[in-house]
Amino acid sequence: MDGTVAEERVYRLRMVPRSSLTLSVLLLLATACGVPVGSGAPTPGGQGGAPSPTGTPPAVSSTARATGPLSTAPASPASPSRAAEVARCGQVILTDFTLANDLTCPKDALIAGADGITIDLNGKTLKGPRMGPQTWPAPQLDSVGVRVERRSGVTVKNGSTSDFSTGVYFDFVKSSLIEGIRTERSRYGLYIHNSDGNTIRGNHVAVNIYGLHLQRANDNLVQGNQLVRQTYNSPGGYGIYLFASERNRIIENDIENNVNWGIWFSEAKGNVTYHNNVAGNRPQVSDNAEGNVWHNAATKRGNHWGDYRGTDTNGDGIGDSGAYLILGPADVVDPYPFVERDGWKKTSRTIDTYAPPAARPAKEVRLLALTADGNVLSARPSDERAADTGVRASSVALQADGHTLYALEGQQLAVWDARIGSLGRLDVAIKDGVVAANRDGVSALVVSRTGAQQIDTSTGRSEFYAYARQPNGIAPSYKHNHIFVGQDRGLDLFYLNLGGRTPYTIPLDGPAVGLAMNGSGTRVYVLIGDGGASGVGATSSLINVVDTEQYAVVDRITLPVRVNATIAVTPREDRLYVGYKGGILAIDLKDKRIVIRQEAAFIGVVIDLAVSPNGDELYAALGGLDQGIAVLRTSDLTRANIIRLDSLPTRIVAASY
Repeated sequence: MDGTVAEERVYRLRMVPRSSLTLSVLLLLATACGVPVGSGAPTPGGQGGAPSPTGTPPAVSSTARATGPLSTAPASPASPSRAAEVARCGQVILTDFTLANDLTCPKDALIAGADGITIDLNGKTLKGPRMGPQTWPAPQLDSVGVRVERRSGVTVKNGSTSDFSTGVYFDFVKSSLIEGIRTERSRYGLYIHNSDGNTIRGNHVAVNIYGLHLQRANDNLVQGNQLVRQTYNSPGGYGIYLFASERNRIIENDIENNVNWGIWFSEAKGNVTYHNNVAGNRPQVSDNAEGNVWHNAATKRGNHWGDYRGTDTNGDGIGDSGAYLILGPADVVDPYPFVERDGWKKTSRTIDTYAPPAARPAKEVRLLALTADGNVLSARPSDERAADTGVRASSVALQADGHTLYALEGQQLAVWDARIGSLGRLDVAIKDGVVAANRDGVSALVVSRTGAQQIDTSTGRSEFYAYARQPNGIAPSYKHNHIFVGQDRGLDLFYLNLGGRTPYTIPLDGPAVGLAMNGSGTRVYVLIGDGGASGVGATSSLINVVDTEQYAVVDRITLPVRVNATIAVTPREDRLYVGYKGGILAIDLKDKRIVIRQEAAFIGVVIDLAVSPNGDELYAALGGLDQGIAVLRTSDLTRANIIRLDSLPTRIVAASY
């Protein structure tokens, strides 16, 4: 019997009231026609979804729905026996579905329209209209290969997506599975948003801007994926990025050769990461929150890190010459790093030789102060007076090595090593500039309203970029091709490529009058000017907290007093210091609570702040009766010393070695 006729007869029989035909008659008729009960051809419908290329409502599969929500992510189902079906762009899938054709779509390709269904791409390819423009700070979701929203128990498997804004998108999805998907050349390969208890397994995610992105997504399993070769288009370039996501398990993945981070955790807590190959990324990992675990606590086995240099002396595959340090504020480590790729497949047990490292010896600190008359002075925290270094400047910055000072005077840059006293000089083309240190450890940045210049201080080679605003503060990003520049309109995202671009200005609650970035590069704290002045600069009573990957203000801290344009973050990123006339506030960054308000340690106005790399002392540049540098204990902000200066200090940095 012709299949179309048979399907039509079964469809008509379904329309007959149950009272007129028994279920057994229906089954007999269907069997005689050779049609499985429950099958059916897709018919047009108007049940939402993206429009099809023709402008008609998206097609909706009319077959019977599968069972309801699952309590856990489903195991990968066996290949369905049902025949593959032809789909068209924007089709809403209401039941288990096997794709019979490739699709090239101007918007969404397929949309999950029911719980408990499997969308099997059957080895076919979904291709989109390219990734689309940046939509900061919102994610780019103009076109999606497979869109799943507010569903449970959905499986998306076995095929490819490319050239979409997002390859596969989960939004408010539970207990679902993405498996065997190859997704490339999209802004997001896989985007998991507000979705809990899902499994992302066995996928190949490559050459996207973001590989796997989890945002406010908890209790998910990320296993056996290749998260490789994501491209550089800031923000992005990550293998896997977690924002405000908790209790996820990240195991047995290859996270390699991504142009920025392999793994970036931002406000992500309670996640467990082990048995991953993490190599060839720049850098490998960053974690700005405590509470994440970088090994399997039961088996005492961690990850393979491509830049780990330890050796295995007892043959268990684990490095015995020290843990692997996770970049971030809390000295978190992987205590059981594998010395070889896939080391967990080559050995079966760990001979535990790990011991927590002894406390690091305190670094020697040298305070460098720029004065109002253009001199750079040097002193130890215990000194009574500061010594003249012979270096002159109008703007200074400390290099990432902690002891090399960039000092800009007019159109000449001095490079002075505070450890050994060596001095070099380079010519600068930019006039009236502000100097900053790029995090690459060799480049100085000079920025003004006349343009920007990046100078490789090891070779003298320069690159020039267009810029037209005078900076109120500069925060170089870990991503070496852009910086954040505070100015009256907001926080500029300034690209140091293609001749210089400012594609986006992060909106703030007012003009930026001072800013500081935390050590892991995930947050910029911006003092918002309130129109007042203290005699040494603008005042503020509000701090905007900017996420450097979301490109948005994610929190605000209201201050009880009007403070000067000075702010500093501790090395552990757990506390923020703010100076004002006659005192200093210490703010706990976990709950945004003021923990210390000190107004008795000195008499004067706080002009600038710096924190010791050891975390035990805070240094305050003072104007007024106690003109100089106050050395304060961070435990209670009581005074340990005041270094007297003959000239007003305008800027201080804490060099160390």
